[in-house]
Amino acid sequence: MPPNRTPQWITRRLSEGIDPDPRFSLANERTFLAWIRTALGLIALGVAVATFVSSQKAQGIALLLAAALVAIGGIIAAGSWGRWLSVERAMRAGRGIPPSSLAPALALAIGIVAVLAIVAVFALA
Repeated sequence: MPPNRTPQWITRRLSEGIDPDPRFSLANERTFLAWIRTALGLIALGVAVATFVSSQKAQGIALLLAAALVAIGGIIAAGSWGRWLSVERAMRAGRGIPPSSLAPALALAIGIVAVLAIVAVFALA
């Protein structure tokens, strides 16, 4: 049997409890990767808004929206790792999955950015 190649920092964080069914761990990992894709999409959208807005009149608003999108993407990326870890620990301990604070925070942040974008569109029209 090959030696365990799990990095020590992961072993320390997941040392309690028993290994869950691999299907559940893999589902948790897929969810983590979905959050990462969402974060990358928000960051790319922020870069696109900052890059492609050519109107001098809209540049300040565009930079504000771009910065907000990039910041939300960064927060989602960081929060997704914490979410993955808390779910993995809960599964190992045989506890229920903790509720997510990431999804409501993302919904609220995107809603605020959408309102700002609508205001910007009407202000520039």
